[in-house]
Amino acid sequence: MKIAPWVLHDLRRTARSLLSRARVDSPHAEVILGHVIKGVEGVYDQHSYRDEKAEALGKLADLIQKILAHEVEEPKSPWVTVVTKGEARRKSK
Repeated sequence: MKIAPWVLHDLRRTARSLLSRARVDSPHAEVILGHVIKGVEGVYDQHSYRDEKAEALGKLADLIQKILAHEVEEPKSPWVTVVTKGEARRKSK
């Protein structure tokens, strides 16, 4: 498998995408990533969201386990190009 070059921030992007795929509400996913709640809501809402974050991270862990066990179909990724041995031989000639 050939993997395109990546940077550390790609892991955050992947985590955020997987949180959406795991059906985690957007506000909870944003809090997990450490994003600040903006505006008046951020001033008045001082809740830690500890239980919500724990539940969301549990959903993320379950999804990752299913992906690793090939129990869910992988969406096409622009970042990964799968090259079979036969294709690699043809390309190298």
